[in-house]
Amino acid sequence: MVDNYLHTFSDFFFDIKEDPAISRTLEDSSSLLDALITKYGELENELRYGTSSQDYFVDTIICTFIRKIMEQLDAINALFSIASFSQAEIILRSLIENIVSLEFILNDNIAERAASYFLEHHYEELELGAQYFNPNTEENKLIHAVETDETFSKIQEKCNRKKASFERLIASNAVFQAVDQKRKEKLIKNKKKSYIHWYEICSNASNFRELMEAVGLQKEYYRGIYGGLSFEAHAQNSAMALTFSDEDKFQLTKIRTPFGAANVLSLTSSFSLSGLMKIYEYLHDGKDEKDEFRSFYAAYHSKEDSILKLLDMIDG
Repeated sequence: MVDNYLHTFSDFFFDIKEDPAISRTLEDSSSLLDALITKYGELENELRYGTSSQDYFVDTIICTFIRKIMEQLDAINALFSIASFSQAEIILRSLIENIVSLEFILNDNIAERAASYFLEHHYEELELGAQYFNPNTEENKLIHAVETDETFSKIQEKCNRKKASFERLIASNAVFQAVDQKRKEKLIKNKKKSYIHWYEICSNASNFRELMEAVGLQKEYYRGIYGGLSFEAHAQNSAMALTFSDEDKFQLTKIRTPFGAANVLSLTSSFSLSGLMKIYEYLHDGKDEKDEFRSFYAAYHSKEDSILKLLDMIDG
């Protein structure tokens, strides 16, 4: 990666290569994230190719979650290597959303919840198509303004085929039928809502805070953890780069200043390990597999504790 700007604007960026102690600590942190990614990868292999498969469809949905979690852990790991912790928080927020969603599916009524999640984007496409092809909507006027009648007709025909295919998909599977029926009933019951989230279909949760509560995370987690991570995602913390000097003058902290790493690593570890435990419970593995995970869990926490103490020292 070309990073000439680090030298051109050395007053703007903190370079961890200039501090061997910090570099070593971040390398140790990376080894923890590496262990998490590896463990998730092993579970995906077990679901796809092993003997612990439960239900083909549910296993496949879990595999899609595992892949996304691995992708996000990999991104956090890459950002850790350059001490870009505030940006890692944005991905951490999404990682938490994925793990909470996965745990919600695995908590109860697994088949229907997995189906609700899978069908979500199909419903979204159909809702979008309904807006585009309703002559009374702004979306319809917009697409007519930029497309010819011939192109518009082709798009409409494609959407109609998609709708027909989706209806056949629903009709082909009893679980899909049950989910679709529950969704329709929810929409009829709450006429003010034209759209509902996938997790509303099989539960009383109507937003992410309630979804967190449904998996055993109380309001404090939403406000203190997920809510706090939202500041970076919603561009609400730019002014936090301002500090006061001894002369009461404003100063700007350098980009990549290695503060906040302990919090990011701790939250990443906590939620990722929780997700792993839920998948192991779903697999109903034998004693050997359970003992192996307990050993991994204990060794991980032991190493994490020592690394977090070093990261706390960096924070000062």
